[in-house]
Amino acid sequence: MLAITLGTYRTFQLNEYGQSSAGWRPGLTDEEAYEAARGRWKLGARADRERYVLFTAMGIVVLAVEIDSISNPDPDGRRTVSGVILKPGHPVYDKYVGGEAPVGKSQNPVQYFDAPFDRTVCACGCGTETPSGRNFVAGHDQRAIHERIAKVGGVVPFLEWFDKEWTQSK
Repeated sequence: MLAITLGTYRTFQLNEYGQSSAGWRPGLTDEEAYEAARGRWKLGARADRERYVLFTAMGIVVLAVEIDSISNPDPDGRRTVSGVILKPGHPVYDKYVGGEAPVGKSQNPVQYFDAPFDRTVCACGCGTETPSGRNFVAGHDQRAIHERIAKVGGVVPFLEWFDKEWTQSK
């Protein structure tokens, strides 16, 4: 999971990225906090594999967002997070928002941590948990394909079935 520490709230002239505020202060609505928090971070490739971002301030989680997308890097290498603000009743919100930040203090405002919400079950059907951003445990994608091929009697029958069922319009 991605955790970003916010500084003191400040406003400024609307910039070329559509922002006029950054940081956090008590009293902001979730929407105001999201607009002030979501943009202009140095995020590497690992961020693209994360499902959620927590925004923290003064050691407390103040906002949780399910990530829809992260922009490509701007010329200065900074990126913007876009997503859905989580509300009470969502398990990530309920576990973290209002509680102590799950990461310690650091000079870098961007940190990552392993959270149970980052894990999913392997898509092959074995039931093994997979890390964030992965659909399969290593090698299980091939195993799943070969198991399905075997169910239809081998490679040639599988190819015949596939070619009959698959159309370009799908």
